[in-house]
Amino acid sequence: MTGSIQVLHVDDDRAFADLVSEFLERKSERIDVRTETSPTDALEATRRGEVDCVVSDHDMPEMDGIELLEAVREERPELPFILFTGKGSETIASEAVSAGVTDYLQKEPGTDQYTLLANRIENVVERYRSQRAVTRQKRRLETLVSNLPGVVYRCENEPGWPMEEIEGEFERLTGYDPERFEEGDLVWGEDVVHPDDREEVWNQVQASIERDEPFECTYRIRPADDGTKWVWERGRTVPGVADNVERIEGFITDITESKRRERRFEAIFHNTYQFTGLTAPDGTILEANDASLSFAGVDREAVVGLPLWEGPWFQSEPDARRAAREAVDTANDGELYREEITIQGEDGEAVVDFSVRPVTNQDGEVTLLVPEGRDISELKRREENLRRTERDFEAIFNDPNLLVGLLDTDGTTLDVNDTAIEYVDADRDDIVGRPFPETPWWTDDSREAVERWISEAADGEYVEYDATHPVDGDEESLIVEGTFRPVFDDEGTVTRIVASAKDVTERYRRTRELERRTRELERRNERLDEFASFVSHDLQSPISTVRGRLELALESGDLEHVERAVEAIERVDDLRSDLGDALSTGDIVSDIEPVELGPLVDRVWTATDPPEVASYTVERDTRVDADADALQRLFENLVRNSVEHGPDDVEVRVGGFERGVFYEDDGSGIDPDHREDVFTPGFSTKSRGKGMGMASVRQIVSAHGWEIDITDGVELDGVRFEIVTG
Repeated sequence: MTGSIQVLHVDDDRAFADLVSEFLERKSERIDVRTETSPTDALEATRRGEVDCVVSDHDMPEMDGIELLEAVREERPELPFILFTGKGSETIASEAVSAGVTDYLQKEPGTDQYTLLANRIENVVERYRSQRAVTRQKRRLETLVSNLPGVVYRCENEPGWPMEEIEGEFERLTGYDPERFEEGDLVWGEDVVHPDDREEVWNQVQASIERDEPFECTYRIRPADDGTKWVWERGRTVPGVADNVERIEGFITDITESKRRERRFEAIFHNTYQFTGLTAPDGTILEANDASLSFAGVDREAVVGLPLWEGPWFQSEPDARRAAREAVDTANDGELYREEITIQGEDGEAVVDFSVRPVTNQDGEVTLLVPEGRDISELKRREENLRRTERDFEAIFNDPNLLVGLLDTDGTTLDVNDTAIEYVDADRDDIVGRPFPETPWWTDDSREAVERWISEAADGEYVEYDATHPVDGDEESLIVEGTFRPVFDDEGTVTRIVASAKDVTERYRRTRELERRTRELERRNERLDEFASFVSHDLQSPISTVRGRLELALESGDLEHVERAVEAIERVDDLRSDLGDALSTGDIVSDIEPVELGPLVDRVWTATDPPEVASYTVERDTRVDADADALQRLFENLVRNSVEHGPDDVEVRVGGFERGVFYEDDGSGIDPDHREDVFTPGFSTKSRGKGMGMASVRQIVSAHGWEIDITDGVELDGVRFEIVTG
């Protein structure tokens, strides 16, 4: 392939248009891209003939891609036009095909699409140029055929026209040796010209000579083989010589084939149901065939001489008159015009495939126009039914999301779509003609089932199936859901089977991921519900403290009780804030920082407000990395547990050990049989206990990634909680 390709890219998105231009010119050295964001400007560029191919988007504000295509087709019907759009649908594709789109390509993510687009452009332009070359060659050939070689002669202008000189392919034309005529053995007018034409030819020649004009005549001759040929002759008299004999010089050529074509043309012109005519280049009607005259209910004299658009066929519809006038202008410019229109007849209207074709001479000048109309009213109805059926089939077969195969009733593979081919290491030629169960989509284990499904579909059953296909070069298999659908003819016989499958591998993956996330969310919600319950429990202590201190303040008038109540209220607000943060973030533990246990336990003691005779000790410099608020709630629950289950003068000790921190008291301890159940929500050794405090401790420990063990006290006689932090 040689020669540069001038591509006009039309897209109202300037940034994307520039990107496409850059990639196309990078993919092919032959491609030069001109970008237009206005379809109107793009249409003007095509009129100037500066374009080899148009690549257009569909969705544009000024006019969409289909409208631009239709405008281009009106002026340049054969110009390659590729619709390159991000909006893919059956409707757009169907409209594009109807409007004469050369190719249709949907925008995809990634850069591979530009290689494909560049290839499509090169292919359609090469095909377009080849077609133009064929057309030019055909025109040259027709010119050659119209100038067939013949005979140049000189003869005396006497009856019989004795020949003096003959040059050219005389023997080929007549079957006679030209010397016999030059020597006088044979005479053209008596031995060659057909007897029935001799008199008429003589009279025509003499009449032109008397007017001192060249003559032209068409007549029959009888060659040596006793057949008949038609010839065309042109000549004129030449200046006299010394003997004063009038002589003629002229040219004779064989037009037998032209005569045959003329007769065939007349037969076709008048013996057809198609409406046909001839007009001058300006649209003046020269001829109309019998079918068109009969349809309009007029005779030849009523229409010859009228402009085509004023003929009776175009009078009922303004669009028809417009189309006729536009057709004449287009054809007069050397272009074929074609459109479906409604025309008027004597007994009603008809939808016709209307066209006007230019007829040119050797110099390419338009000499005649041939208007034609083919009644397609019934065809349109049938086409609509066919299109509906084809759309149903194509929607399945060409769906890029479906693997589709067309099978014979015996299971032979007749065709497969491109999507199916992409999943296997095989060409379509390798697959077509093979039994479908033996194609590479199926494993040995599945082939028996496939044969059964084909048999059931051949019996007229609609088969649904699930299967796993091996994928070449991929560790994972392809999970599909599909059908084997029988195709029936008008008599109800199954003629074909359509096998289709949808790749649901990603859906299965997403379902599993959704299930995993759902389980995770459920666990998270359970933790939050549990956390909310624990915080609700933890709120009871400071609320009780507030109530108790306020009652004491009322009884004693001591404002210290009010201050302690305020501190408890602040603790309630802290717990409320913790609950809000946890519900919004889903995290029970958030900010981890070094926490010194001394000040923290001080706050705990104040918040829990144990009896005044109770006491606590915290080892100096005991620290732990934790969420301070969560750690305070943990110790508040441990202190409340000690107070609720121990004496009023309970003693508490907090400190560190080699693996973390400990908490112990001198209370009654926890029965070893109950230690595994202590952290279970709802478990309590008290008749009115709710069993939530120690469960809250376990939750906070787990949220930090710690562990907690219950043992007997080491320095005190009660229970010891060891929190393992590392």
